Amino acid sequence: MTDDAIELHIPRKGSAAVLTPLERRLSPPGSGEVRVSVEAAGVAYADIMMRQGVYAGQSLPVTPGYDFVGRVEALGADVTGLAAGQRVAGVTVSGSYATRRNVNAQWLAPAPEGVDAAKLVAAVLNGVTAWQMFHRIASPAPGEWVLVHGAAGGVGNLLLELARIAGVRAVGSASANKADVVRARGGEPVDYRGEDVAARARALSGGGVVAAFDHLGGKHFKKVSMAALRPGGVGVLYGAYDMTRDGRVNPLAIADLVINASFSSLGLFGKGQGVVTYSAQPWRDGRPLAYQKDLAAVLKLVGDGVLSPLVGATFPLHEAAQAHRALETRSVAGKIVLVTA
Repeated sequence: MTDDAIELHIPRKGSAAVLTPLERRLSPPGSGEVRVSVEAAGVAYADIMMRQGVYAGQSLPVTPGYDFVGRVEALGADVTGLAAGQRVAGVTVSGSYATRRNVNAQWLAPAPEGVDAAKLVAAVLNGVTAWQMFHRIASPAPGEWVLVHGAAGGVGNLLLELARIAGVRAVGSASANKADVVRARGGEPVDYRGEDVAARARALSGGGVVAAFDHLGGKHFKKVSMAALRPGGVGVLYGAYDMTRDGRVNPLAIADLVINASFSSLGLFGKGQGVVTYSAQPWRDGRPLAYQKDLAAVLKLVGDGVLSPLVGATFPLHEAAQAHRALETRSVAGKIVLVTA
């Protein structure tokens, strides 16, 4: 087994062109760690934010890579429940744009055999995010309605799938050219560019949705997602997608997030509504048993053919810059994936 690894590194903030191949020698896995060979890594919006130097808690230089699917090569001390040769997946936050790496064993869940790695990795970060927001935070009942923004994207399409499986109705906000993607996953498409999304969601649901899943934040979360809720509903915020546009930091979006970050507690109380934020890393680290259980459940659904994450495009690892550009231009429906082989 070689100790060499190739990774795509961000030495400094800038455009996608700063991603740099780097070869390095890996140390043996430490206590509580495993060495894995990476089959596929997901391309996440957080990777773009890291490259722009605006991802909270992450400084440069860094190797991005928020999630991966791979195979265990070696075990460090004190690792139990895993074996060499086993297929695994995990949310790593950084470091997975690589051919191999050492990773905390507590971040891993078993991954099914016989499933394409790109399809599996499309259900790791996106899947555990969608599952925990849908089942642990919102918990809609069969027959109720939810609103999913970015419904043709990596998390959005899985939220639609989970809603369909649970007998929940979904309004899917997306551009008009992605309406068929939304319909194929059981959602009612709404063109966010040409329609009043909140009004349309209230009309379709007969008075408002019980949950709105929002990856944009700021004014959008306040004026669209919260406005679409019925009494007793919950707005779930899980991103700030507008913080970068066309490969550059968007200062207007950052200002919008700050200005529109507050809500009237009395107003929410009067309607019995809630505002909840979600990020996978705090759940992984703060509630590890729930994280591992939920990630394993999602991956099993993919392995059983019940859940079918949408892979929008795959790129070889060395073409990570092109993958970043595809995500930044919003030209792809579904998850963008890097593969090592």
